[in-house]
Amino acid sequence: MPFENPLVTLSGAAPNPEATAAVIGTEQAASRGDHMHPRLTSATNGTLNASNEATVTFTRSFSSMPCIDFTYIEAADNPPITFKVKQWTTDGGGNYIGCVCKGYRGQVIPQNLATLLLGAVFNVFAGSASGVQFTCIALQQS
Repeated sequence: MPFENPLVTLSGAAPNPEATAAVIGTEQAASRGDHMHPRLTSATNGTLNASNEATVTFTRSFSSMPCIDFTYIEAADNPPITFKVKQWTTDGGGNYIGCVCKGYRGQVIPQNLATLLLGAVFNVFAGSASGVQFTCIALQQS
């Protein structure tokens, strides 16, 4: 049975994106059942190539530089990988549509007096991360 209320109309406007604080709303209109809110994130998978790099294409564009996070899962007990964005990819309108990232494999520095005092120390700019699969999550700034 369809919703019927003479005091409320159905809205023909696109839904708003999420807000940073709760908003009660004042319009006397209900959302249509098939409405969709805009996507604020992009989640993609990739694999680092022989140069420890990968090109990521976002699943949506961002008008300002997105917040970005990389996560990887590796079954082997290898030193950790640190990711960085080397270059942003933009479209003709200046929107961010992807990036080129690089993964740096940490490598334990050989034992010496300093590491005896400090414990194991990792050199985050050594070792290959080639072939490692990762996820890239980009989020619209709020």
